[in-house]
Amino acid sequence: MRAILIALLACLSLPAQALCNGPDIRDRLSTADKAAIAEAVAQTPFSAGLIHVAQKDDNQITLIGTMHLHDPRLTPLAASVAHMVAASDLLMVEAGPDEEADVIKAMTSDPTLMFMPSGPTLPERLDESTWQALSRAVSDRGIPAMLAARMQPWYLSLVLAIPPCATTDLGAGLKGLDGMIIAQAQTAAVPIVALEPWDTLFNLMRADPIDVQVDQLRLSIAPPALQQEMFASMLDSYFAGNIAELWEVSRVASHLIPGIDIVAADSLFDLSEQELLVDRNQAWLPRILSAAEMHNNITVAVGAAHLQGHEGVLNLLTQDGWTVSPLR
Repeated sequence: MRAILIALLACLSLPAQALCNGPDIRDRLSTADKAAIAEAVAQTPFSAGLIHVAQKDDNQITLIGTMHLHDPRLTPLAASVAHMVAASDLLMVEAGPDEEADVIKAMTSDPTLMFMPSGPTLPERLDESTWQALSRAVSDRGIPAMLAARMQPWYLSLVLAIPPCATTDLGAGLKGLDGMIIAQAQTAAVPIVALEPWDTLFNLMRADPIDVQVDQLRLSIAPPALQQEMFASMLDSYFAGNIAELWEVSRVASHLIPGIDIVAADSLFDLSEQELLVDRNQAWLPRILSAAEMHNNITVAVGAAHLQGHEGVLNLLTQDGWTVSPLR
């Protein structure tokens, strides 16, 4: 589940083709599950909307909820915010060009980020049927099984969280909304700063002991049809602006993974939500407020899930005395 959340939140630039279209995952949910989702959404501050503006005194912050994956529907959305980005004094993102360069440098200079340098391989850590299922899953994503055998379990979990339909054009260089907005800022000569160090998410994923990572890897081997439905539904909810609904559907849909322990899955989801959303939002807020003291008009473009919720960036700003209004 943590890998699924990382896929929703991390600064990836993976293209999502039309092949990711499919039935709505909500069609699989029970009436009770749907009612629980509706109740949770109703209690969520700033549950909907992709673009908001926060104002306090003479300062303004434009907040854009992004999707880190490419989709053709992003083109008109990016065009609609271009003038806001160009008019900004500063753009704040999860990872800017410098951080992306740092990631590439680290991945190429330190093989242990992706590969286990020693110890048992994954075929030795997994039972035969699980290893064969994993081999098929990585092969569908263009990774030879013999290479995957030495990969870090957390890294493979992240790879498997993205369905094959979203990775076939990985080499095409297509960008999500984050990348589009960064390009707009560069064209308009707007300074770009990151909200956190480049290795924040790496450190979160690597923090668990290897045995725990292997257990999480087992849960990442979801049936392709189920994974594609989850992914397609995620994209549809995003473009409808139903951000809290997207989040709550992801929570409940995890129960559909074959063999999953629902209690354990819910516990891991809550823990991951704390680490990946709440803790990071709270760490970002002082940086946003500090930037707002030095700039009258800033734009903050982050994964849409960071905006919604009691501990979302929008609600944290209201608690600091900002007036937040939806634009879209």
